[in-house]
Amino acid sequence: MSSRAAHVAASLTAAPVGGWPEGRLDGLIDWEALAGWGYDRATGRFCPDADDPIFGFRMCKAASCDQVARTALGLCWRCDQWWQKAEAGTDFEEFCASVPERTRYPRQASTLCRVCQTPGHERPVRAHGLCAACDNAMGKRGQSPEEYVAGDEQYPPAQPRPSFGRCQVATCTRFAWRAGPALCERHYKTWASMGRPAGAALRTWCSRQGSVDRDSKVAVLSGLADRPRLEILYGLQRAAETGRKTKMIDLQSAVNVVRAQGVSSIFELSMDKVTPGTQIYNFLTFSADQVCLALATRESEAAKDDWDLRVFGHIPGILRFGPISQGWLRDTAKAWAKERVDTVTTPRVMQATLRALRAFSESLRRNRPDGGADPKMLSRADLAAFANDLSHLEAKGQLSPMTRRSWVGQVNQFLTEARAMGLSRPGGPLADLAGDVMLRRGDKLKAVPRGEPGRALPQTVMDQLLDPAALQQLGPDLRAMVELQAAVGRRTGELCGLRHDCLAFDEILDEAGQLRQAPVLVHDMPKVNIRGYRLPIDTEIAQIIKDQQARTRARYPDTPGHALALFPADLMNPHGTKHIDVSAFDARFRDWIGALPKLTGPDGQAYDRSDIVPYSFRHGFAQRHADNGTPIDVLADLMGHAHLTTTRGYFRVTEKRKRKAVDLLASLQVDRDAKRSRPVVEALLDSQANRDTIGQVAVPFGICTEPTNIKAHGQACPFRHQCLGCTYFRADPSYLPELRAHLTRLLADQERLRAAVPELEEWARNAAIPAAEEIASLRRIIKRCEKLVEGLAEDERQQVQEAIVVLRRARAQLDTTVPVRFRGVIGPATPKLFPRSEPERRAGHDR
Repeated sequence: MSSRAAHVAASLTAAPVGGWPEGRLDGLIDWEALAGWGYDRATGRFCPDADDPIFGFRMCKAASCDQVARTALGLCWRCDQWWQKAEAGTDFEEFCASVPERTRYPRQASTLCRVCQTPGHERPVRAHGLCAACDNAMGKRGQSPEEYVAGDEQYPPAQPRPSFGRCQVATCTRFAWRAGPALCERHYKTWASMGRPAGAALRTWCSRQGSVDRDSKVAVLSGLADRPRLEILYGLQRAAETGRKTKMIDLQSAVNVVRAQGVSSIFELSMDKVTPGTQIYNFLTFSADQVCLALATRESEAAKDDWDLRVFGHIPGILRFGPISQGWLRDTAKAWAKERVDTVTTPRVMQATLRALRAFSESLRRNRPDGGADPKMLSRADLAAFANDLSHLEAKGQLSPMTRRSWVGQVNQFLTEARAMGLSRPGGPLADLAGDVMLRRGDKLKAVPRGEPGRALPQTVMDQLLDPAALQQLGPDLRAMVELQAAVGRRTGELCGLRHDCLAFDEILDEAGQLRQAPVLVHDMPKVNIRGYRLPIDTEIAQIIKDQQARTRARYPDTPGHALALFPADLMNPHGTKHIDVSAFDARFRDWIGALPKLTGPDGQAYDRSDIVPYSFRHGFAQRHADNGTPIDVLADLMGHAHLTTTRGYFRVTEKRKRKAVDLLASLQVDRDAKRSRPVVEALLDSQANRDTIGQVAVPFGICTEPTNIKAHGQACPFRHQCLGCTYFRADPSYLPELRAHLTRLLADQERLRAAVPELEEWARNAAIPAAEEIASLRRIIKRCEKLVEGLAEDERQQVQEAIVVLRRARAQLDTTVPVRFRGVIGPATPKLFPRSEPERRAGHDR
C-alpha cells in the first residue's frame, strides 16, 4: 500500500486532534446542493435521479421490470436468468419486450394488502396480494383472492383490519405485519432470531438495524446520530464535487455498518468486519479523509507526525516526520518544512530532503551510543559516518551512486538552511548542535561519473517499442500517450496534464519565403513555472493529437474544450475534466512493457526491462537532438530547462568515447582543397590531441587553425569568415549535414540575388551573389568527405558513423559555435525541432 493510501486508511483509526468544533461541519455542507442531488432532510432518504452522473443508475431494459440493471447487458439479476434460459437465436430486443412480469410483489413498504390499505388499516402484503390475516382467512374459507375481496354467495366482501403501525426500526418505512413488537416481517424474523429482546434492549436493537429496502435506488440515513450523519453527507457532497461515482446499494451498506455499531462518529468505527478494497470500505475511508481535510488547519496538521500536503495548498502527498527518532532533528525538520512549504513550487523537493533526513536519523541511531538523542554530542564525524553508511549501501547495490551523493548534500543543505532560518538560536531546536557539524567547501563529494547516453534507451530498444506490432497491444489512449511522449519528450506530468485544446498553429515563413501554418503543442511546465509553452511539432505528431481529440470528444460531447482533458481519467471523472494521473499511466505502461515479448539490447542479449520507464522517452528526445547537432541553448529551451547544465545531464559523452571518435576521424580531415590535411594514422598521440584542442576553434562548417582567430575564441577572423577559401580551414565527414545545408542555401541565394535587379546596384549584387568558386569549393569538400566514408570497409564505416554521432553530440553541448554577430548570416543549418528515427516514422504512417 502506498503512503498516500495508508494515510487515507488511517483516517478511520486516528481520532481527530482536539475533536471537531461543534457546528463547523454542518456549516460546510451545501444543503441546497444535496437536495438537488436527491436528499430529503426531513425523512433522511437519499433518492437520486437515474441519470445523475455521480449517483445515478441504469434501469433494467426489460419493459415489465422496474429494477436496477446489474449486468453488462443492462438486465437485473432476475431478467438475466430469464435471458440465459431463452432459446438460442432469440432476439434481445424482442426478449426485453416480452419478458414475463414478476409473479411476486416486490418487497417494498408501498405494497399493501388489497383489502387493508385504507388510512388506519395499512397492512403489508404477505401472499396473493393480501396481508397475513387476510391470506389466512381466505385459506380457511376456501376462496380465491378475487372471491375473498369481492365476496361470494356464502361470505360478504372482506373488511379492512386495523393497522399495526409502522415498523419500529428507524430506517424502515414498512408497515408492521403482526401484533407484538411493531416490526415488518423481515425485521420481525431478525428480532426473533436474536432472542426477542424487549424493553430498553429492544429500543437499542431497533436503533442499530439497517434498512432492508435495498432496491439500489434509495438510501435511508434516518436513525443515525447527528455527527456520523453529517460526516456521511459531507462525504456524499465531496463525492459529487470530485466526480466519485457512488451506488446507493453501497451507500446503504456503509450507513448500515455505522448504524449497527452505534458510534458517535465514523472515526470510532471498527473496520474489522469490513473487507478492505470493497466499495463500502472505500466510501467510509473517503468520507473520513474528506472530513479530516475540511476541518484541518495548518496548526493542527503541523502538530502531527505525518502532514497532509493538501492542507497547505499542494497536490496530494505526505510529509513523513515520524521515522525521525531524534526529537531535536524531528522538531527542526518540522520548523524547516513549515517555512519551506509556502515557497516550494513542488513538494517533491521537501519529500526528497525528508528521505535523506530519515536515512541520517537511522545512521545516528545505529552509530551513536545515545542514538543521536543529544545534539551536543554530535560532531562532523557523524556526517562522515553517515556518508560511509550510504557508501556501504551503494556497494551492496541497495542505493544508487546519485542517491548517495544527493542524500549527503541534502542533509548538509538542510542544516545550512535551518541555521539561516534562526533555528540554532537559543531556545531553538537546533541550538545545541555545534556550528561545525556540516560539510565544508573542501569536503565536496566526488562527482559520480555518468556514462553516455544517461538514461536514454538504446535506439535498438526504442525501435522495438515503437514497432507497430508492439503498439497494437495498447489501447487507443495509451498508444497515443506513448507515441506522443516518444516524439515530444515532455515530462510525464506534462504529458498527462495536456488539455483538449493543446493543439494550435503558428503562422511562419518557410525557406521559400511563403507563409504557412505550423502546428505547435501548447502546454504548461509547472516544474519551472512556465505556462502556455508552444513546442513546434510536425504534422504526424499533430495527427496523433487530432485523433485523440476526436476520441475524447466522442466520450464527453457536452464538456467545453478548454475544460476537457486530452487524456481523461477513467474514474471519478463524469465530465472528462480530470486528466489521467501519472501513477495510473506509469502502472499501465509497466503492464505493457511486461507483456511485450523478449526485448533485445545493442549487444544482442535480453534487455533489462526495469530500465524502461516513461521518462526514458524524454532522455531519448534529448539524445536524438544531440545526435542531430541541435545547439544546447536551443535544446534547453525545448526541454524547459533554466540552466544548460541540466540539459547537459541528459546526454553526456565521456572523454574516452570523444577521444576515440577524434582518432577515427583524424585521418578523414580535409582542407579547403578537399585534400587530407594529415597522414593516415591509427590514433593521435596525446601531445597531438592536446595541441589540436588548444590550436583550433569551431567555425560554422568545421574548425579554424588561424592563430589570431584562435586567440580571440573565433571572434576576430582576419578574412571576414571566408572559411571555404581559407588555408586554415579544416572539415571532416561529421560536418556533412552543415555543409550540404550551406550548399543548398548558397544555390538558393544565388538565384534570388540574380533576380534582385531594381533593389541592388551592380557592384552590390556582384558582392552579394555567392561566387561560383565558393560553390565549387564547397562541392569538392562534400564529395571528398562522402568518398572517404564510402571507401572504407563495412566495419570501419560503421565505426566512423558511430564516431560522427559522438562528435555531433559533443558539439551540441557547446554554448556558442559562431560569433553572435554572424548568427543567421553564416552558420549551420537550422536544427530539426523533431528529429525522428525511421521506426518512428513507420509507426506514424501505420496509424
